[in-house]
Amino acid sequence: MRMGAHKLVDAAFVLFFVIGFFLGHGLFGSVVVPIALVGYHLLKLRALSESIEFSFLLLFSVTYPVFWLFSVFLGVDIHYLYWNVNSFFIAQAFAVQGIFLASVFLMLGKSRPFTVVDYRRRDSAVVFWTAIIAMLTCLVIAVRSIQGNIFEQSYDYELSGSSILFEYVLILILVAYCYSGQSISRRRVLIVASAVFVVAPLYFGKRLPASMVAFAILLLYMRPKNVRQVALVFGFGFVALSLLALFRVGESGQSFAQIIFNISDDGSMRNNQGGVIYSSAVYMKLVHDGIFDIQFALESMANVALSIFLPSSMVDESAYINFAAMKHIPIPGNGGFPGVTFFVWGGIPGVVLAGMLFGWVMKNSCRYPLLAVYVTFLFFTFPRWMAYSVNIMFKAGTLLLIAFVLVRLVSLASKGSARIARP
Repeated sequence: MRMGAHKLVDAAFVLFFVIGFFLGHGLFGSVVVPIALVGYHLLKLRALSESIEFSFLLLFSVTYPVFWLFSVFLGVDIHYLYWNVNSFFIAQAFAVQGIFLASVFLMLGKSRPFTVVDYRRRDSAVVFWTAIIAMLTCLVIAVRSIQGNIFEQSYDYELSGSSILFEYVLILILVAYCYSGQSISRRRVLIVASAVFVVAPLYFGKRLPASMVAFAILLLYMRPKNVRQVALVFGFGFVALSLLALFRVGESGQSFAQIIFNISDDGSMRNNQGGVIYSSAVYMKLVHDGIFDIQFALESMANVALSIFLPSSMVDESAYINFAAMKHIPIPGNGGFPGVTFFVWGGIPGVVLAGMLFGWVMKNSCRYPLLAVYVTFLFFTFPRWMAYSVNIMFKAGTLLLIAFVLVRLVSLASKGSARIARP
């Protein structure tokens, strides 16, 4: 079977990033590899322009190599803890991230991933209103569990951690949407209920949960029509969240560059991109030093699997790579690229296999509605798994699928009972 031109391009980029992984020293690693990663993003943006979801994901993902290149050209450190690593480990982090993305697209091919928007919504008032009530319950619990607000916290000081319910509410949003039917009133109720989960996290300084729920509303009900509109929406949101971050960081100049890149007085960046890039480089260094070895990889994967059904207090810290890394090298709490996590677990073969697995899931979402539900969840939560932790893919993703299977079984059982009860 002949390989199409698009697959040849993806395979070529996989090979290039593998070479970049081993030859990441000097100018080639610090400039050429990230420039190639930016170019690959732009190439896929054009090729997948019909997928609004992928357009948002790629625009988000490309900010990381872009920020690194600006740090190089501006002569500022990518992070205030940068001295713990060097450009070689950052080049390796970008290389394995490129391998992961190219592997996804190599398997996906020309296919467009399907989401729940592409399927007919079921009509069940019981399921819909149960999900809405559960959302309101989550809101009450989440608000009561968090202290302080955005004006009382910073990246270096927080009164409390973010409630996971601000993120797991996405499961309920998906359930409510898929069982809302064509009712306009239910549509309005779900949009308002979801909007509350954008405002509330922002008040408490939790930009990530707020952005994910905002993406959910956007992709379900207010979809941009083309890449240009996606870029405008993304640019507006990015600048708005960057300005909001100033309240938490508490230091930045007045120039546009200082606001966007958040360059502090000590000449280093203090932003999400810098923290994620630095943390990814730390993981690569820990693998290089033999601290994140095969034993750690096996323990980490096993405990991630256990964490799906057990609370975090009952699993080993190896399930959370950022916490494990903190014992050896200080990191700001950020996670890292998904490609880096898969590299920690399985080296370059693990990165390729993980990328091709997710590509297969997306490719077959047009055939299996349950896969479309999972793919929709991936696009809602990409700000989390593309930059912090892939755990949400497995834990919340599994719980999502279980929830949909149970709801479907209950729905079928209730319909069957209704037929039997008829005279």
